[in-house]
Amino acid sequence: MARPRVFVTGFGPFPGAPENPSASLAEALGATQWPGCELHAQVLPTEWETVAALAPRLYAHLQPDVMIHFGLCQRAVGFRIERSAYNRAAPRADARAALPASRHVLAQGPERLDTRIPAAKVAAYLSAHAFPAASSRSAGRYLCNFLYYHSLAWAAARHEAAPVALFVHIPRTVAQGVLFSDASLLHGAQEVIRFVLAFAEQRKPEIQIATPVAAATASNALLLDVKEAP
Repeated sequence: MARPRVFVTGFGPFPGAPENPSASLAEALGATQWPGCELHAQVLPTEWETVAALAPRLYAHLQPDVMIHFGLCQRAVGFRIERSAYNRAAPRADARAALPASRHVLAQGPERLDTRIPAAKVAAYLSAHAFPAASSRSAGRYLCNFLYYHSLAWAAARHEAAPVALFVHIPRTVAQGVLFSDASLLHGAQEVIRFVLAFAEQRKPEIQIATPVAAATASNALLLDVKEAP
């Protein structure tokens, strides 16, 4: 895959979270130099109607090979790598105090869609790099799950040339009372992108690993084995 197109998103504020660290994270990732890929970053408003209308237009315009979405989970203590999105939308108010138009994300969609990216291995890879991480089976029923389902559905419709999609929940930062700095958040997210690119390209990227020998060996083994199922 020559210079894969990578689409990275974060979310704006929503009720209960007047500051959403996934927004500044997406902006920081967009400002990072990525010689091996063409990276596009977007901060999405946390709004049911806007995401439903805007996300498919962005996919069609960008034609991404890789989609990586970041969103805030206020209960998380590290990175949560989401395996699945469900065709359900909770009647919960968005940033404009609006409710979802339907209890389903897509009327004719399956109950659940799974990422092709090995979520547990992404979490293990991050852990080997000293970033707290775990895989998760549910992205919730709010806008995070809503966007993830749209992305997985769009990717599945591409069939044999299907792009890959992943949703990553992030914790609050130091400024919000959690001992997780903005710099750690950015570095961990960069490692997520590196792993997903390795999976998408089916090759091991040349990454300089500044970790102890045991951690480096573990992370190398994970990258060599990215073809395994989630």
